[in-house]
Amino acid sequence: MMWSSDISPTWDAYKRQIPTGLNFTASGIAYWTNDVGGWQYLPGEHHPKNPPLLDPSDARENVGGYDDYPELFTRWFEYGTFLPVMRTHGSRKWNEVWSYGKQAEPLLEKYLKLRYELMPYIYSLGYNTYKTGAPFMRALFMDFANDPSVANIADEYMFGPAFLVAPVIEQGATIRNVYLPAGSDWYNYWTNERYHGGQIAKVDAPIDIIPLFVRAGSIIPTGTAIESTAQDQKIAKVRVYPGADGDFNLYSDDGTTYAYEKGDFKTTHLHCASLAQR
Repeated sequence: MMWSSDISPTWDAYKRQIPTGLNFTASGIAYWTNDVGGWQYLPGEHHPKNPPLLDPSDARENVGGYDDYPELFTRWFEYGTFLPVMRTHGSRKWNEVWSYGKQAEPLLEKYLKLRYELMPYIYSLGYNTYKTGAPFMRALFMDFANDPSVANIADEYMFGPAFLVAPVIEQGATIRNVYLPAGSDWYNYWTNERYHGGQIAKVDAPIDIIPLFVRAGSIIPTGTAIESTAQDQKIAKVRVYPGADGDFNLYSDDGTTYAYEKGDFKTTHLHCASLAQR
């Protein structure tokens, strides 16, 4: 596992993580991550150009005079939910989800729970990487080579075969333009609205939303609520997004040992024939 070193806790450093990670994984090293929120000490004072989207007043003991840090940490945490390894690490006094104010806490909790909910999907991606070496965090050109419009997009990426992730990287922003690659239909994960590919979608992105799209034909297994991967997690549901044929290999093992190297694991092939939208 590699990470991007002891980076600064700034919007600029956060923005740079996305193309850095895509370049890194494209080189063949799949398990890349970064310190959510940045590692370096916070500046004593920072006042953003735009009003902060989250109130820092009840987190001053942790964030000091960095008025927009709860907003930055939340946006970075949303992005971190869709990294090969989700890692929060840094030099703040505290770093739990309740450490960044009452407004930030439920948003961070939402994405922490989402990460665990997606664990069957994410763990299965890891198995595919183990078998093939292919990264599951990929720049768009790796999946959509026939669409020249994606060649220079550095702030969107695929997370496995299903998710297109478009992090919000501007302070104060609540709307984001997202290019949806040609050759597929796409679903807004939050609203289920369906879009044709090959266009730019202007989507709402309030502070609790990272723009997230699912490719038509995707099959996404999700798990029951757990508080740690040490707990046994059952499959809660399987989401199917119609519009194209879909396949997914669901993988499971004991989650602890190397017994999988001796064949002690299970794979379940999921397939869905193309369905018209209902």
